[in-house]
Amino acid sequence: MAHTKLKLCVVAAGIGWSLLLVYVMSSLNWGPGDTTDAHRRSANIQQAENIPLARAAKSHVLLGELIETSKRGNKTQGRAADTPHLPPLPPPLHQLPNRPNTTSTAGKVNVVMSGDATSLMGVVAAINSIVSNTRAPVHFHITLPGAIIPDFRLWVQKTKLHKTECTLMPQPSQLPVGKPHFAKVYILAIFPHLEGRFIYLPPDVIVQGDISELAEVNIKTGSYGAFGEDCQSSGRHRQGSSSHPLYARHLNLRHPRLRSRGIKPAACTFDTDVFVADVAMWRSANVTGQLMTWVNVSTNNDHLYGTDPKADASEAAMLVTMYQHTSPLPRLWHHAGLGLSPGAGYSQAYVKAAKLLRWDGPFKPWGRRAAFSDVWFKYAIPDPQNKYRPKKVFA
Repeated sequence: MAHTKLKLCVVAAGIGWSLLLVYVMSSLNWGPGDTTDAHRRSANIQQAENIPLARAAKSHVLLGELIETSKRGNKTQGRAADTPHLPPLPPPLHQLPNRPNTTSTAGKVNVVMSGDATSLMGVVAAINSIVSNTRAPVHFHITLPGAIIPDFRLWVQKTKLHKTECTLMPQPSQLPVGKPHFAKVYILAIFPHLEGRFIYLPPDVIVQGDISELAEVNIKTGSYGAFGEDCQSSGRHRQGSSSHPLYARHLNLRHPRLRSRGIKPAACTFDTDVFVADVAMWRSANVTGQLMTWVNVSTNNDHLYGTDPKADASEAAMLVTMYQHTSPLPRLWHHAGLGLSPGAGYSQAYVKAAKLLRWDGPFKPWGRRAAFSDVWFKYAIPDPQNKYRPKKVFA
């Protein structure tokens, strides 16, 4: 009898615990095998733990955008994006003329340029000046806002430049409006198949010499490239203290990240928009990574760049990264300052002898007034659509 009562007690207790468990489960809206809440809590914890990593990754957002922008033009991307590493970029979106995307640039002079709608006339004139003054094969690597790429393609294909070999890539939307020169920081990301030496030029140049000569300029061991020295540029030197090209004016040397760099305030800067570099050297020294890091150091409240009106984050990144790692360009390959004022006191003979002329400054030759604009118009090609027109009329 006692044994029977014990069994009844155990059964009753089991039923009671079962009912209690069912009640708790129903009140929590949870069933056996349901791991949604557990996964959600785990994800929240993991996200919280990865906050420092997410912050660090912000410095690579723009490069990621560049990669995604490039990938849109390639339908066969493979599974590279599944890896945690940055996937390789696909072939360029556009080639001129209609050649396959595997066009080789071996043995050719590589010229990289970046422009926008305002400077597109300059890009075309610069290209024409280069191909008109050399017999060497040249391959142009041009990056433009996507909206004007069709205009540029038509401009080239419908004019004397139709045989020009050119790779086109769209600029990422994150580049500041009106500042296409920021693309120089991301050259190897925009043009991942670029190999060997390359020449970077802005749209406001005319090349009167043989570009192959510039491509072969001496670059000393340990240098990241050959640049035009600002204090040797007669145009900038004539402007006086208001545009004195010193590091003290172009960099914020009081910035905490620069105090230990040993940069001399009175040292002359160099022109970051005209240079010759080697892809292998840039990759081995991680120049692109360094440039990206310094660009991201310049925040809205703590600029890396100085007080000079033309100073910005891209120039500051170049000046810091390349400090004491540059070789000089020959002076005739860097005659700048033609656009700093509407008139210039240089002799016709000197301008004629210069191998590269640059209208840096507000007075561009396609504007209303510019020094020696006749030299620029010699190479300017009218837009076949008549959408882009200089302020002056073509002769």
